[in-house]
Amino acid sequence: MSRQFDEAMEGRFDIYGEEYRLVEPENIDELIRALEVKAALETYLSGLMHDEEPGGYDDLLQEQEGYIKEYIDSLGEYDNSHLISNINYFLRKLNLRMGELEQLIGVSAGYISRTAKENSAKKLSIDVVWKIARLFEIDIRTLIEADLMIPNSNAKLVTQFLDKLCKQTARNDIKWENRGGAVCYLSDTLRNTEVFTEEENGKVVYHANDHMNPDYKFVLADDVYTCASIVDGKEFAMIGFGIDGKKDSYFFDFVFLTPMMIKGKPGYIVEKAFYSSDDRFRVIENKGEELMHLVQSQEMDAEISPEVRSIIADYLK
Repeated sequence: MSRQFDEAMEGRFDIYGEEYRLVEPENIDELIRALEVKAALETYLSGLMHDEEPGGYDDLLQEQEGYIKEYIDSLGEYDNSHLISNINYFLRKLNLRMGELEQLIGVSAGYISRTAKENSAKKLSIDVVWKIARLFEIDIRTLIEADLMIPNSNAKLVTQFLDKLCKQTARNDIKWENRGGAVCYLSDTLRNTEVFTEEENGKVVYHANDHMNPDYKFVLADDVYTCASIVDGKEFAMIGFGIDGKKDSYFFDFVFLTPMMIKGKPGYIVEKAFYSSDDRFRVIENKGEELMHLVQSQEMDAEISPEVRSIIADYLK
C-alpha cells in the first residue's frame, strides 16, 4: 500500500499550501504548464534564507528542467525569423527598445539582441521565449509560429483575420449565435432582411446575385451564424450556401449586419465583407471550413460562463 502511495505522490509537491506536480511535456500546452511549475520552484528557492535547506526542491527543479529540455530537444529546429519579427513588431507597437525588453524579463543586457537575429543559427532559450510571450500577453505558439506583421495583401489580411477568429472560437473567447436557415428555423430578423427569402417548402433562398451567377438559385446549406464581439453596432455573419439541387456545391459569404428597423420590423442592412466565390479570396475556403466546424462544435457543447470556465481551467493546470 505504501509503495502505491509513494508512486502516486511521485512528482507531486507543495509550495505554500498549493499543490504542484512535475510535468513531462508532450505538446505546447504541457510545455507551458511545465514552465509554470519551473517558475514556481525557482521563486520558492530564491525566497529561502541563506541558512535554510532546500529540502529536495532543488532536485525537483533540476528534474523539471530536464523534462523541459527533453521536449525542446525533440522539437528540433524552429523558424527563428517569425519569432524575431514578432518581437520587433511588439517593440515598435509598444515603443520599447530591445534593452528595455531585456531588463523587463530579467536577462542580461544584449542577450536577445545578440542571440535573436533573423537567419541566425542561435536560438533563444524557451524560458526567455515564454517570459516574452507572458509580457506581451500572447500565446507562445503564436509568438513562435505566426507572422504578426500586418500583411499588405488583402487576401492574407482576411486569412489572418479568420485565423484569429478560429483561435478565439476554439478558446471560447467569443460567442456565436445560430440564426437558423438550414437546420433551425430562420430568425425573424433575418427573415426581414432583403437577401433571404423563405419558401413554402422550408428552403431559405439566399439572394447573392450581386456576386454570383444570376442563372442559379442559391439556398442556405448551413445555418447562419453571427458574432457581435468583433465591432460595436454590427454583427459579423458567416453564411454557408450552395446551388439549389447540387449537393457538391458550397460557398462561404462573410458579411456585416447592421440592425435596422425595416418596414416597422427589426431586420438588418447587409454590408459585404468578403466571399470565397471571389477567386482572389479563394484562399479563405479552408479557414472558412475550419471556422464553421469550430462554431458548430461550440454550439453542441455544454454551456458555462467564461468566468466559471476560467476558474476550472486554472484549477486543472
